[in-house]
Amino acid sequence: MKGVIRTIAYMLMSALIAGLIASTVTVYLLKTNEGNEVVLSIEEYTELLEAQHIVSVMETIETEFYKDVPDRDTLLAAAIDGMVSKLDDAYAEYYTREEYTEYLESINGEYSGIGVLISQPDENGITVHDVYEENPAAEAGLEIGDIIVAIDDVSVFELTFDEVKNAINGKEGSIVKLSVRREDPETDDVLNLDIEVERGPVNVKYVHHALYNQNTGYVRIDSFSGDCLTEFEEAIRDLRNRNMKSLVIDLRNNPGGSLNTVVGVADILIGEATLITLQGRAEDDVEEFTSNSSKLDIPIAVIVNENSASASELLAAAIQETESGIVVGMTTFGKGIVQTTVPIDDGYAYLKLTTHRYLTPLGNDIHGKGVTPDIIVDLDPEFKVFSIAELARNYQEQDKQLWAALDYVREMAQQQS
Repeated sequence: MKGVIRTIAYMLMSALIAGLIASTVTVYLLKTNEGNEVVLSIEEYTELLEAQHIVSVMETIETEFYKDVPDRDTLLAAAIDGMVSKLDDAYAEYYTREEYTEYLESINGEYSGIGVLISQPDENGITVHDVYEENPAAEAGLEIGDIIVAIDDVSVFELTFDEVKNAINGKEGSIVKLSVRREDPETDDVLNLDIEVERGPVNVKYVHHALYNQNTGYVRIDSFSGDCLTEFEEAIRDLRNRNMKSLVIDLRNNPGGSLNTVVGVADILIGEATLITLQGRAEDDVEEFTSNSSKLDIPIAVIVNENSASASELLAAAIQETESGIVVGMTTFGKGIVQTTVPIDDGYAYLKLTTHRYLTPLGNDIHGKGVTPDIIVDLDPEFKVFSIAELARNYQEQDKQLWAALDYVREMAQQQS
């Protein structure tokens, strides 16, 4: 019976959204053998009253509010947003069908936006880690190291990471105003700037690779999004064809991405092992992701920093704990939880919730702790303002983290030869 009641409640909500209900809603529960009357438990009756309560609030707003009232779709979305906000889940998000389509486009590498790589929010705001060349943000004058504190006059401190991304991205040709703090390199003064960016098509490449001296491969992964896995496979194939003997994987400033994508990347690098265990609220809600027996059997070092989060931490921990390589750099961000997006009413809307925590191959929970590198080394402060791409282009000799990783894998390769 409880399932029947829930189904009816969902039907009520769907009817509300579609605007097909009358001002008064009456629900009849039909049973073939007993006519149109059923006996409800107190719990079941309460569930029906809860659905009716939402209807009553909406009707009262429509009849009593002294200003124009938003349509019911808008009111219902606001009610759901209110429920989501009470979950103490910074990553929870409710999407209409249109919003979810835009969200998928943004993580698939081709979307309308401004073309930046941003950090997870912290007490300072949102740091711009990279500004992609020949994209709207670069043309508008946004710079690497800028700290975004407001978007269209809404403080980022009131927004989740996904809300920040949704606010930055949008329809092609529309304008977004970014309020940023920027340190003047000549005077060390902090400038407060408003930068307006006209959104446009953005096509992002997430994996970049090169072959360094001594046949050392280098692969930088900016995010586990879009075509990252395909790009990574192509990079490894190219490097192997060029006689790669060791590998450095750069995950600095990588904010994470798709679980399936990072598992696919890990499967290429690690032999047969448990890569990650997802643990839900229920004791039996456990799912393991494993790799097969094949592996890239060369010395590997992964570079991370305090902005390496989520999926990038998963990969670093998997390589470290399976002894497939080492981790170099600084302790990572510490996001060890996983979000799941659930369709509501057959895709009318979508709800993203934190549903699991993840455990590393050795069963460690890194949430709030991060991954501690085997070799701890930091950049000098003057080089922290640069993106990892700019470090690679212009300041490679000063990149202490890169050199620590290169020295390790080269020494290990020499020992194996």
